[in-house]
Amino acid sequence: MKGCFKMLDINFNRRDLLRIGSIGAGMSAIGLSDYTFSQDGAVAYKDKTVVWLWLGGGPSQFETFHAPLDNVPSEWQPVNGRIYDSKTNISLGADWKELSKHTSKLNVINSFSHKDSSHRQGTHFMMTGHYNADRTTTSMTKHPSFGSIVSAVYGTNHSENGMPTYVKQGKIEGDEGSWLGGAYKPFDPSNKDNLTPRIEMNRFTSRKGLLNALDATRISGNGAESSEFYKGQAYDVILGSAKDAFDLDKEDEKTKALYGSDAIGTQLLLARRLAEHGTRFITLTYGGWDMHSTISTAMKTKAPPVDKAIAGFLQDVWDRGLNEKIILVVTGEFGRTKINANSGRDHWPSITPMLMAGGEYQSGRTIGEADRSYSPIANPVGPLDLQATLFDHFGISKETMRTDNGGRPRYLLEGEAKVIL
Repeated sequence: MKGCFKMLDINFNRRDLLRIGSIGAGMSAIGLSDYTFSQDGAVAYKDKTVVWLWLGGGPSQFETFHAPLDNVPSEWQPVNGRIYDSKTNISLGADWKELSKHTSKLNVINSFSHKDSSHRQGTHFMMTGHYNADRTTTSMTKHPSFGSIVSAVYGTNHSENGMPTYVKQGKIEGDEGSWLGGAYKPFDPSNKDNLTPRIEMNRFTSRKGLLNALDATRISGNGAESSEFYKGQAYDVILGSAKDAFDLDKEDEKTKALYGSDAIGTQLLLARRLAEHGTRFITLTYGGWDMHSTISTAMKTKAPPVDKAIAGFLQDVWDRGLNEKIILVVTGEFGRTKINANSGRDHWPSITPMLMAGGEYQSGRTIGEADRSYSPIANPVGPLDLQATLFDHFGISKETMRTDNGGRPRYLLEGEAKVIL
């Protein structure tokens, strides 16, 4: 496994650096205090993190995680067989051999449902808790994403080390701040814009703190040179522990091997590191689940890397005692139908696969029940209930409000919802 992991090729542009934030008084001394932890609603919430693994395309509940019904036709059964744990009643597709060793850590939701079978709208529904019926709009995001809400509540950056609150690894429709504003969109560590140590003085000439600092400590008669010097120091401070969090070379080979050598393993390992450093909401994507044909063959290729990565993540998180701090959510935009004429499955939002692990909740169980047509009949839950569950994990009150970009106060959880776990 040696050599499979490298330090991620991450370059931060100046805008991203400023989003990472500041660390203590050193930043205000050079006039960058505008970029410290947001004070808008910054109160003491739980030290928790959500890792959101998005299986883009609509994974089949039959071939992933769901309690299959007995005595139903073969087209409603997992095509490659299943692994069933009688102690937990959890059933996984046969391609999830590594994950099957961790059923005691899992909660599988058998009654998660919504009403949109479109990829874009279904994704928006899952990411925000809200249905968007407008299929013509250029911008799909009509409500802030769960991650953006967490960023608005905690502040965009960690108050002590400057870590971004909300980080994405790959684009998911609906991951924006919407009416909360652009400040709460996710930080993207894959941004390849080169960081050039240059500062535009006209951006800061109105900042009395910066000017005073430059005047007091000028090392030459050239103001531009001095600004270069202090700008470089500022970036060094900003990137202090944040840069370490993104450095996978700090992980030993044994730990890396737990996650496997695929890209999804790298993403999940990075997610664990970010959680340890104070990031609150981390999204990562692993697409290719829109299997309208030959699903049996497709699953044998698609499932093993993510199976290995999730199992390794769970083992690592539990070994480090982070299982109450971190909750893992694994889902996609909808589930799938019975087998079609092309040996695949079509879109079916009435049952959407949902796996959760971690947090301060009972584990090793299935929640809810579906009928023979694979629609929920016991404990039906949906995207807004998922938001309520995440709020409960973080200790965010359902009554929490923020002002939208039009100046109107709005609830962050808009609608009736219950905790799933």
